[in-house]
Amino acid sequence: MQDEKIIIVPHTHWDREWYLPFQTFRFKLVDLIDNLLKIMEKQDYYFMLDGQTIVLEDYFEIRPENKEELLNLIRKGRIAAGPWYLLPDEWLVGGESLIRNLEISFDLAKSYNIPLMDIAYLPDQFGHSRAIPQLLTDLTDFKAVVLWRGVGKEVVTVPFKWKSHINSHSSIFSIYMPHGYGNAASLSGDPSTFKGEIRNIIDELSQFSPIPVYLLMNGTDHQFPNPRLINTIKYYTEEEIDVKLGLLDHYVESLIGEIKKKNYHPPEFSGEFRSSATAPLLQDTYSARIWIKQWNQKIEDLLVNYAEPIATLLSLNAEICYPESFLNLAWKWLLKNHPHDSICGCSIDQVHAEMKSRFYWAESLAEGTIQNSFKKLETSNITASNSDLFIFNPTNSSNTPLLSKFTVPSSLQVQCVASENGDEFEIQPLSSSEDIIFEESMSPIMLRSGLKMLPGRKLIDDYLNEAHILGCEDPNICDIRLIMGKEPVGEFDVSEMKKHVVELLDSKKYKKYHIKATRGTKQTYGALLPLEPFSFSKFQIKEKRETKSFETEFNFTKNQVENDFYKLEFKNDGSFSLFDKKQNTLYDNQHTFEDYGDRGDEYTFGRVLPEYAKPTKIKRKVISKGPLIYEIKQIMSLKIKAELNKKRDGRQGEVLLPIITYFRFFRESARLDIRTHITNLAKDHRLRICFETPFYNLQSFTSTHFGVIERKTEPIGDDSYVEAASGIQAQKRFIRLEDTKGKSALTLSNKGLPEIEVVKGKKLALTLVRSIGYLSRSDFPERPIHAGPFLETPGAQEMNTNFEYEYSLLFHSKDEPIYSSSNFAEISTLEPISLITEKSEMSENLTKPIIKVNNPWIRISSMRMKNGKIRLALYNLDSQEHNTSL
Repeated sequence: MQDEKIIIVPHTHWDREWYLPFQTFRFKLVDLIDNLLKIMEKQDYYFMLDGQTIVLEDYFEIRPENKEELLNLIRKGRIAAGPWYLLPDEWLVGGESLIRNLEISFDLAKSYNIPLMDIAYLPDQFGHSRAIPQLLTDLTDFKAVVLWRGVGKEVVTVPFKWKSHINSHSSIFSIYMPHGYGNAASLSGDPSTFKGEIRNIIDELSQFSPIPVYLLMNGTDHQFPNPRLINTIKYYTEEEIDVKLGLLDHYVESLIGEIKKKNYHPPEFSGEFRSSATAPLLQDTYSARIWIKQWNQKIEDLLVNYAEPIATLLSLNAEICYPESFLNLAWKWLLKNHPHDSICGCSIDQVHAEMKSRFYWAESLAEGTIQNSFKKLETSNITASNSDLFIFNPTNSSNTPLLSKFTVPSSLQVQCVASENGDEFEIQPLSSSEDIIFEESMSPIMLRSGLKMLPGRKLIDDYLNEAHILGCEDPNICDIRLIMGKEPVGEFDVSEMKKHVVELLDSKKYKKYHIKATRGTKQTYGALLPLEPFSFSKFQIKEKRETKSFETEFNFTKNQVENDFYKLEFKNDGSFSLFDKKQNTLYDNQHTFEDYGDRGDEYTFGRVLPEYAKPTKIKRKVISKGPLIYEIKQIMSLKIKAELNKKRDGRQGEVLLPIITYFRFFRESARLDIRTHITNLAKDHRLRICFETPFYNLQSFTSTHFGVIERKTEPIGDDSYVEAASGIQAQKRFIRLEDTKGKSALTLSNKGLPEIEVVKGKKLALTLVRSIGYLSRSDFPERPIHAGPFLETPGAQEMNTNFEYEYSLLFHSKDEPIYSSSNFAEISTLEPISLITEKSEMSENLTKPIIKVNNPWIRISSMRMKNGKIRLALYNLDSQEHNTSL
């Protein structure tokens, strides 16, 4: 063993919440660090806090008196923390979330005046995105990344170099842990057995170790320090075993030193790691508790595509203070839902119930940022003559008109909107509504008390302009309508109104009073408008148009829709066929449902036959038609099996799932938007919506962090893998399929639905619901080993949950570049936001763009401010190098 170098890294793998809720695990964390500080006080020991800094915050909230003691140990290099704020799942969070994870940790370290570990530790993520080497090489000076799960059989050495894709200019030095992050967790510290234990571990590692420097990870899930190793190692060092306690930095430095000495060149790999060859990949977590994934996507979009760029534009062009603290807080609450046991939906029910509060807080902060920014501009109850309409484009698309909505008082007779250069654009009424401030039924006593609390004409942010006492069908109820406004209109005598109501109360004529306060009725219109990316575009709302409107509309009925791009026919089972006129291609069996039983757990789908999904009671009707779009509402029931039988090897019973689907067709586009509502009434099943292709697909083009990745569609794996072969893959905004022998292509975009599969090369299957009742099981063939504790999780069945899903189809030529699919995915999932202001010098400045990118392959990832400076993140969507001017 004299030529061997062995470094034992004491550590704990800290799942913040999982089979116990966060606060319960925090008791253990506090005990662990309390114990660690006592050890450090007396002995020369090292310890790694799992590559996270959030554990410091969690500890200091309980033990603020120990803060400096712990931070000093980090400063002295005896305890390692970070570089991550927390260990995220890589597939289910956005690219910007990965960036902010590191950024928040860097800021925290700066506030603590501590160094962070300069090694990206990723011990237990369910596979690894190709974005990791891209981020680490472009944005940090980290010297290595350490990883385990997801690495395939192609990697046969501990050290290797990892690139984002084959054309990347840079790579990061990588450490593969072939036996995971706990390969030395069970070291006893007993001198009589220690040498044999070490020898067994080295023998297992040696086949992966061209350089005899060995990493022994002394720790595992929630494991406490083992100080007995200190004296045991001293004992054996005297017998010339080169074994030391240390940290990952020590191991990496030693390994790199030996690599240089021996002139060894580690092999190089590019792309993502999605193999279950040696460890379960657990990809079916993409659909466990799907509401988590949808909500997370919504908040990421609110922050990255709306709140931050809007606040940036208003800060620079309207001198409105950038709300950096609010946005940072929103990000922290969101990130706390990103550890894999949280966002993957593979914990106990209480954990996921507690996640809702974090989502609510992050969402409120993001939406509040937008609303507060707009509120600080001069807004008004508009008239066409004195107001401007500004539309913010949250996408990278500039060539395709975006469906933009705006809402005005119903009294305004809008005919069109016009750009600054006078071009007029068709509008279409979409919906009307009453702008209700509050509505409540009151007893006479409650109303009398309420009158005493009415101070005057102004109620919170609105003025009382009119009051009407109306009759009601029920002679015991009096209807009182209050007309409110942002500004006072005319004269209004509040005392006279109160006097009249008191007289009515004294008459005791009514037993109930129904009070409704409104700002009147409003009309929402839609227009297809050309918009500058990540900028405001200015339009005028016109009550009189100068040009003619469209003379022709759709050729449509409730069962058939035709435009210049396709002809669609609904079938009796609720699905449809679509003929792509431009590519002369028929797509049959579109939007069909598939439902299998599931005897698996939160981690892994366990298929149970039969597949059974029978549509019944199908009704369709036209709900909107006009010069721009046409909408059909379809109501149906889907008959599926109710649950598994007691042996969990078959399905029993039947239930009817109520399903409502809205189809939106565009007059001048090959795009089709779909919104589906489902109430889940069954257990133990997986429901997917499917789209067949008339061509065979050997590969897919799937959106991922900062790009599009080409993947084989055939299931990954063989009989030697620890999980059954699976074709499931993770997606971000879209997946694209192309006919290799023809000219057709199809892009399917989604809003927060990450699980997709190309089934047998012919069918796209998008997962909508996966209902399961256990955190982990080991009695099904797809993964016959546990992935966690055997615990019931009835909440994961999602019984009686009302789901809403949004996804869109685009039928096009495969000659269309990939960035056109990306543009479509963005405009179909990110709706422009409108702002109406009084004409002013301030509003004139809003359309000044911060940046213009002149190459469609180069995309804006984020636009924000940090420490008073603009911070832009750009990326190349393509795997080839591109130049651009900014």
